Amino acid sequence: ESNVGGSGRGRGWFGQMLMWVSRHWYRLRPTVRRALGHDSARYNNIVQQQQSPVNSPYRRSNSNNPITAQHLFSAPRHATATFRLLYTSVSCISALLLFQSAEFWPRSVFGTHPHASTRQCWDLSGSFSALGFLDDDYDAKNGKLKYFFLAQAAYQLHSLCFHVVSMLLLLLYGGSSGGVGSWASRLIGLFRGDGSSYQPQQSSNNNPQTKSKRLISMKTSMQSYFRPMMEHVIVLALLIGAYLFSGLRRLGAVGIFTLELSSVFLQLLQVSIYAPENSWWRKPEVVLFVHRMLTVPTFVYCRLIVLPFVLWRSALFESQEWLEQIAKVFSPGWAEKLYTMFNGSLCLIFALNLVLFRRLLFHPHLKQIVKQKGQVSR
Repeated sequence: ESNVGGSGRGRGWFGQMLMWVSRHWYRLRPTVRRALGHDSARYNNIVQQQQSPVNSPYRRSNSNNPITAQHLFSAPRHATATFRLLYTSVSCISALLLFQSAEFWPRSVFGTHPHASTRQCWDLSGSFSALGFLDDDYDAKNGKLKYFFLAQAAYQLHSLCFHVVSMLLLLLYGGSSGGVGSWASRLIGLFRGDGSSYQPQQSSNNNPQTKSKRLISMKTSMQSYFRPMMEHVIVLALLIGAYLFSGLRRLGAVGIFTLELSSVFLQLLQVSIYAPENSWWRKPEVVLFVHRMLTVPTFVYCRLIVLPFVLWRSALFESQEWLEQIAKVFSPGWAEKLYTMFNGSLCLIFALNLVLFRRLLFHPHLKQIVKQKGQVSR
């Protein structure tokens, strides 16, 4: 009997612990959904029932209010843009300090060597880093390039893991009732052995319109995470492939700096767009100045001039002797495949930049800011 009583007390303690986990799981759900940019109408409906004072200062904002919802979703985007702004700024400064005086660093990206040219990337004394005797450190930059590429790969891997975790959290917290998001409650019910689960009171959860909006929001959020996740996978693969070959490694470092110099001002624009409502950065004249005088000119110069006419031209025409050496060391097929893959990747990046440039010119938030500025001036 004592054993039965002990097991019963143990089962009761375990059930209470599971109920505590289930209750806090559900309370954390709207916070994670908002942090992921996903609406949390279900929780707000519960709050409306539990809190009778309409104007209570402790009441969570109603997601049906578009202005309040926009403020909630702007906060994580502002934080993400701030982090990326700091990272790209540090990365650009580091690249300049490490490679500005190198022969392979062209003057178009602030190179200071008197004979600076991208042709120096294709020195025949260096080829494949996996075999040390084929990769001579002809300009004493291999060590610095190693750590530079390591930092870039670490950032891409961090961003990739962030997107994977975000998609998993969206699956766990973003589903409708009875969907993926309720698996924890059903699992806890199975552990308790009574088939029940923690289900807070719900009133409008059976509304077809609410379910439809929730499913559409979840689908859009998943797509918004899937696209940048695939971009990080492609960039990470390019970093690994470029590091293996000395010529691609040096040209890749120039390309990384070129793209991130433009990204500095792109992230600065994001910071100003998603800044708090009363912030100096959110003023229409500040946002338009950052967009028209900093972001667009830098984007055109770095991504539409330097990338195709300096980097891509070098990969197309200046790498021929280096590719012949690769073919002699390995096989003729290696050189052709490497040439096709690298130039095809540059072509894809340039095409994506054209799409991004169109969005940059016709950004919906900028249209709204311009409209607000016109209304204020009137």
